[in-house]
Amino acid sequence: RANWNPLGQKTISFINIYYKIYRKCSLYSPMCWNANVDLSNLTCVSKYGGLIGKYWHFWFSSETQSNRNGIRPDITVFNAAGKEISAFRWNSGILIGIAWTHLDELLCLQEDGQVLLYSMFWHFQRSFTMGMECRENKVMEYEVFSSQHGTGLAVMTGLYRFLIVNNIDEPKVRILADVPGLRSTPPSSWCVLPGPRSSQVLAANESDIYLLDHSGQSTQQRLNVAPTAYIMMSTSMDGKHLALYADTGSIWIGSSDFQEKYCEFNTNERSRPKQLLWCADSIYTSRNQTIGPSSSQNIALVVYWPKTILVIGPQKDWVRYNVDEDLNNRNGKASTVLCADVDGVHIINSEQHEFLQHVPNAICNIFKVGSMAPGALLNDAAKEFDKQSEKADEYMRMLLDNRQLEEAVEQCILAALDEFQPRVQMTLMRAASFGKAYVPNLKLTELFVNTIQMLRVLNAIRDFNTGITLTAAQYVLENLTMEYLIDRLILRREFKLAFHICDYLKIPENLGSSRILSHWACFKVQQKDIDDGKIAQAVRHKLKSARGVSYANIAEKAVECGRKDLAIKLLEFEPRASEQVRLLSILGKHTLALEKAVASGNTDLIYSAVSRLRERTNLSDFLVAIRQQPVAYKLHLKYCKEQNERMLKDLHEQEDNFIELAHCHIHNSFDTFRSDERLISLHSAQENFSRGRDDFGAKMTEEQLYLLAEQNKLEQELDESFVEKSLHDTMYNLLKTNHIKRAEHLRKQFKVSDKRWGWWVRITALAEQGHFTELEAFSKSKKSPIGYLPFVEVCIQNNGYTEVTKYIGKVALDKRVPALLKIGNVKLAADAALQNKNLSDLDLVFKKCGVEHRELGERVRAMMHQLTK
Repeated sequence: RANWNPLGQKTISFINIYYKIYRKCSLYSPMCWNANVDLSNLTCVSKYGGLIGKYWHFWFSSETQSNRNGIRPDITVFNAAGKEISAFRWNSGILIGIAWTHLDELLCLQEDGQVLLYSMFWHFQRSFTMGMECRENKVMEYEVFSSQHGTGLAVMTGLYRFLIVNNIDEPKVRILADVPGLRSTPPSSWCVLPGPRSSQVLAANESDIYLLDHSGQSTQQRLNVAPTAYIMMSTSMDGKHLALYADTGSIWIGSSDFQEKYCEFNTNERSRPKQLLWCADSIYTSRNQTIGPSSSQNIALVVYWPKTILVIGPQKDWVRYNVDEDLNNRNGKASTVLCADVDGVHIINSEQHEFLQHVPNAICNIFKVGSMAPGALLNDAAKEFDKQSEKADEYMRMLLDNRQLEEAVEQCILAALDEFQPRVQMTLMRAASFGKAYVPNLKLTELFVNTIQMLRVLNAIRDFNTGITLTAAQYVLENLTMEYLIDRLILRREFKLAFHICDYLKIPENLGSSRILSHWACFKVQQKDIDDGKIAQAVRHKLKSARGVSYANIAEKAVECGRKDLAIKLLEFEPRASEQVRLLSILGKHTLALEKAVASGNTDLIYSAVSRLRERTNLSDFLVAIRQQPVAYKLHLKYCKEQNERMLKDLHEQEDNFIELAHCHIHNSFDTFRSDERLISLHSAQENFSRGRDDFGAKMTEEQLYLLAEQNKLEQELDESFVEKSLHDTMYNLLKTNHIKRAEHLRKQFKVSDKRWGWWVRITALAEQGHFTELEAFSKSKKSPIGYLPFVEVCIQNNGYTEVTKYIGKVALDKRVPALLKIGNVKLAADAALQNKNLSDLDLVFKKCGVEHRELGERVRAMMHQLTK
């Protein structure tokens, strides 16, 4: 088990004084990396102890100055257990610092202020610059910090000026106020003070401390102590607490606003510490309450010198840890790296990875020597029960009598969550299970089940091969979700573990297994040493039962990797035709895209595929491709007829389709208002009809040309509009204006039948002019070949209702009833229908019989009933 060390005294003169117990747990020992790994140079550890970044050569160390023009340094990424994840050669400018962002991206800061961000597998993400001042005066020092906005970066230039970016995802460089009194020497120390809106910098000019902000103000902070200089300072992760290390070896510890001093501590060390950082408590109790009388009690300062770690509490209490340094072949340099986390401090050297933290209350109450806490009694009861000892009954009766059994079960469950060793976890959960059998509490059962699931997941990701040292307190306090954890596993390409976790927790497929398989497939297509066919087959085999996976996204990733053939193979499995067509068009496979669009039956998709095919190929290739798809060809013709007649003509010309080309010219002739253009179109149509051996079309076009010529002549002679009118309307207008000879001329030229010319046209013209007397005389001149119903209709249309009776009697019997109904004479229509005994006529009359013709309607209905028998 880990070493427990109390921080402070338990009792003084019988008065209970608040104190804490800290432990240093070994997470991984030995480490997976080479035992000779050197951590003395640039090393960074990500939040939650997940990733370790190691820069093998430091530009500014004397022994590596030759590297500026020599070999490039290496950067290696390890997991928390020291297992190598990736390694790559730095190929950019002079690197002065590396750090991890909150998204597990590797931030690389160059001397000229250029910031480059890479994934843990050295895939470039993005970059930005800290400005012209950094480029001209170089970056001397830097600090990467976390705030409510995300990951921030502060730098100090060669002119000892500070620039800050509050969020690297939205890099806005702000220049802070200058430190007063600086001349030729840099600030003796400085640190970033994160804030809710914007971050500030605390900088020390010897013993004077100034707060610098981006508004240009520098505020001096007053302290009662006056050392020669403050040579190191550090703020807590939440920005509320501050530690100042003086050159005398004393440390001022207090609030970051300098309103409260917690204590002053003399370390009796004159040498500058290697690191100064804060250790926060997990503040994760059985009741989720804050421990201690005030927030200042929940933190401790950690000071690291080679071979020594000093932990100092806010009440001036302390504990010292010895560190086994690797000093072989290091020239006496310390090779241990400390990294602050939300609930402790990671201590990493070449041999092991340890975690320093305040012992959570639940664990402390159970395992503290002589503890009578409910959880301790339940744990003892479970152990005695396994020994078949009667003491188990005594402990259980004690808990039941004091009504503390539920609290005991909860303490054991929460203590198991905060433990790192599976053996201890199992012991605590067995104790909780033993006590739960006596407590019919559904909430405790639910907590028990959820805790077992969480422990199995945490133990799986803490394995050496994965190396994510996430604690339960971090998971709860940071409001992390299982989706966040799955994302971290995906980033590390731990697809198998992520898949099994989702399956175990029964996470919905779209958030779990399907999403993981999609990421796995995107990674798979990047493996260029594997044949396209094998990759496509492997992807299909894994994803065939997965729902909601987009093969199009995987194919796009293949395209990004330059594997177009693989992308085409993958698109065969894509169920969405729209995505198939879109990507195939991007890949230049327009013919295949057209085939997929036609197979989908989606006309909009077919139109889109045809349009892309036409834009990206020459006309001959386009015609060859589209003729192979009859559906697409017909839709393209329809589109051209409605939207693009020029393209339609080109299409017909290429195919020598003279008949359709003639039809296009006919349409053009009606679309223009100029006579000369119309004549050209009609002549072209006649020519194409002839070439297409359509004699009827050619003859009709010839007659249209003659009619157009005659209409133009009539317009010039009579000063009236005739163009745009049909032959019938032209003759009709001539009759209306008493140009009978001209109308007769057109009748003869176009061989209009006597029936059409002599009757229909003339009776319509006479009725419209109100010449009803001439109309009656014309009807009596000889027997009408068109009957007398047209005479009735033209009289009604031209308000000649009194004239209708002259023709009703001459109308044929089978048409007399409709004629009488048109003039509104229902009674005569009924008499005629009854006389004819025509069922359809009777039905027409019956529908016209209203209330005023009720008796008539009854007679008609009776006759209809009789006829239907």
